[in-house]
Amino acid sequence: MSLICMLVVAVVTMAMVVILSAFNGIESLIDDRYKYFDADLSVKPLNDKVIHADSLDKNRILSLPGMVACTESIEEYVLAEYDGNQRIVIVKGVESSFVQTSGLDSMLLDGVADLALNNKASSIIGVGVKYDLNLRMFEQAYNPLRLKAIQRGKKLGTNVDAFTTRGIPVAGIFSINIDFDSDFVVVPLAFAAELLSYKNEYSALEIQIEDGVSLDDARKLVQEAVGADYEVKSRLQKNELVYKTNKTEKWATFVIMGFIMLIATFNIIAALTLLINEKRRDIRILSGMGASPALIKRIFFIEGALINAVGASVGLGLGLLLVYLQQNYGLIRLEGGLVDYYPVEIANTDLLAIFVLVVFCGIISSIVPVQIFTRKYAGLR
Repeated sequence: MSLICMLVVAVVTMAMVVILSAFNGIESLIDDRYKYFDADLSVKPLNDKVIHADSLDKNRILSLPGMVACTESIEEYVLAEYDGNQRIVIVKGVESSFVQTSGLDSMLLDGVADLALNNKASSIIGVGVKYDLNLRMFEQAYNPLRLKAIQRGKKLGTNVDAFTTRGIPVAGIFSINIDFDSDFVVVPLAFAAELLSYKNEYSALEIQIEDGVSLDDARKLVQEAVGADYEVKSRLQKNELVYKTNKTEKWATFVIMGFIMLIATFNIIAALTLLINEKRRDIRILSGMGASPALIKRIFFIEGALINAVGASVGLGLGLLLVYLQQNYGLIRLEGGLVDYYPVEIANTDLLAIFVLVVFCGIISSIVPVQIFTRKYAGLR
């Protein structure tokens, strides 16, 4: 009976380690994917649509502790056309270093990661945009993608020539996730400024920070530097719903697994109850030899605690082993997914939470039978 109890606790503990590690892996995967388009920090004006080139001191921002790079970007909705196909896309104008610093070049499915072919502006588009427009890469030299933006200060319906239209060949196709693949067209910053009639203006200032620096601390420093007229958001804040949803699902799962663990500890209660009932004669002998009721109760409490501790230790060990094997050998594959193997990642806070939960359940499962059934079966007070 004790072995069965240990096995149950071990299986539930192992499942908790593996499941929480899977949620951590998904969160890390999401964060890695968003890094390709969302900088660590972004600065946008609160009362205007654009930032004037001379309104922010980039050198001052770069002088702050932990700052690595500070670049301008333009982001706006435009109309994309190709061979009679149309759809709304988000044009993202970036500086030339963006492709390499963001890692976008590693996400290419076709073509090259270059925003300037033959010294002329070129674009990199999401695979979803390519399919929606039925774009053909081999035609780009003579049939480029066309982008249309409403001219600033003009309204549709009052002026038939309210659009600025520019052609730009597609150099590469990227695939990150459905959010980016279906909407984004990456172009040089100067091309976006011309298309959108921006003159010494840009949409946002994007900031990269050093590895290991707290996003929240860095955000506060930049916010103090730029003042109250600008809003500084971290990557986590920009995609708050995505991250919160994953964390909510993770801890909701932890609570459910906690209830399963609590139910599993009833096996320990049953095992100790049977043991106390079976050892009634031995308890009376120990009592007659001078053992105090507290000592006898402590013996059975330690028995229950050992069952729980051994089961939890085995479960933690097996869980960590499975996570290690998945990380290094890919036991579970993801066919057609963003990655080849299901992502997993160990977090010390998760292990601590599991440990606290198992200890709590172990104490409850050991105290209840010791306090109640030693009194009922052995007459101890």
